[in-house]
Amino acid sequence: MAVRIRKPGNRISAISRWASTSRCATPQNAAARRALRGKKLLAVDYGRVRVGLATGDPLGISLTLIGFVRRETDAQAALVVAQVAQQHGCEGVLLGLPLHANGDRGANVGWVMAFRRELAKVCALPVGEVDERYSSAEADELLRERGEWPPKPGRSDAAAAAILLRRFHAGE
Repeated sequence: MAVRIRKPGNRISAISRWASTSRCATPQNAAARRALRGKKLLAVDYGRVRVGLATGDPLGISLTLIGFVRRETDAQAALVVAQVAQQHGCEGVLLGLPLHANGDRGANVGWVMAFRRELAKVCALPVGEVDERYSSAEADELLRERGEWPPKPGRSDAAAAAILLRRFHAGE
């Protein structure tokens, strides 16, 4: 099975238009977030079809869209994510959690946690979580503003991953 990483490539910076109140603030995640501060991270916008990827410098000043992985299984996507993290010299992984509008965890969070377990099997890097509410809508709006609409397949996924990284660095 051949796995291709699509590279929309481009630098992006975004300003959030939605305030997010994260309910990702568990003691375990707080410790993981502290462990990830000041490190080069790979942000992962997990989806059942595509997994968006972005990275940036340790301070979050410059964010880079890496592209996306077409997800066939969690194991296959986790392996590719681990390889991409290694190729880009990342020191940690940041996963978006699809919380409900009120901040509660829904059924989709279970999919992300299942993916996280697969990732842990192939990647020893620390993993943190960030609230991904409205990140896809924010990514689409950003791409529209940049004149990149309609986006190429996977472009919104990678832009959403970059937004997750920006949110992490902003302390959201």
